[in-house]
Amino acid sequence: MYIRSVLIGFVFCSIAIISANGQWQQIPGGLKHVSASVNYLWGTNRNDDIFVCARPCTGSNWVHIAGKLKQVDAGDEEVWGVNSGDYIYKRPVDGSGSWINIPGRLKHVSASGNGYIWGVNANDQIYKCKKPCTGRWEIVDGRLKQIDGGHAYVYGVNAHNAIFARPVDGSGTWRHIPGSLKHVTASGRHEIYGVNTADQIWRCKKPCIGDWERIEGALMQCDATFNGLFGVNSGHAIYRRPTGI
Repeated sequence: MYIRSVLIGFVFCSIAIISANGQWQQIPGGLKHVSASVNYLWGTNRNDDIFVCARPCTGSNWVHIAGKLKQVDAGDEEVWGVNSGDYIYKRPVDGSGSWINIPGRLKHVSASGNGYIWGVNANDQIYKCKKPCTGRWEIVDGRLKQIDGGHAYVYGVNAHNAIFARPVDGSGTWRHIPGSLKHVTASGRHEIYGVNTADQIWRCKKPCIGDWERIEGALMQCDATFNGLFGVNSGHAIYRRPTGI
């Protein structure tokens, strides 16, 4: 590990760059988006085909799931997703059953929030729905392009890559977090993770006040669980590594 000072967004701060040598492990397959729960890894490819893999996922046990989705997010009990028309679907996280259409339209959905589904629509408007959500969405103030729910807080980024957080039940107000990310994940046990426009990977200990640590490697999207960080790079290769600060 080594320390250097960098400009993250508009804040000059000292960061620790964490060596990931020997820690990143490639999982065979090709996905543009990935989401992990405790027991399953879900993802979609460049054709919006959907796949699930029982963890620890060796890459030889991917199962193709019927349907087309551009983005998926796995919770403890259900996996949620949206298709190219922004229609919303869910099914059991183990892949059993069939897709159930949920009323509403979202471009990005998060199922990992404690007690709540969160999402944003094509206009970056923010919505929440109490689990088990049947489509009774409540609009939440603010604008975000991507959002992810955790145990205590929900985190998101806006069109300018600014980072925000608020209580996962939607109470209170949005708190700005110094830094700049294009994608954030809140479902790690002790930290949030994200990637910036250069595909650099960052993490911050919860509740996160902007003390970011950079992790070596490059990902265009990532998702964390209590014991693992998963992501895909610009070539759609899939990677994982242990979590923990």
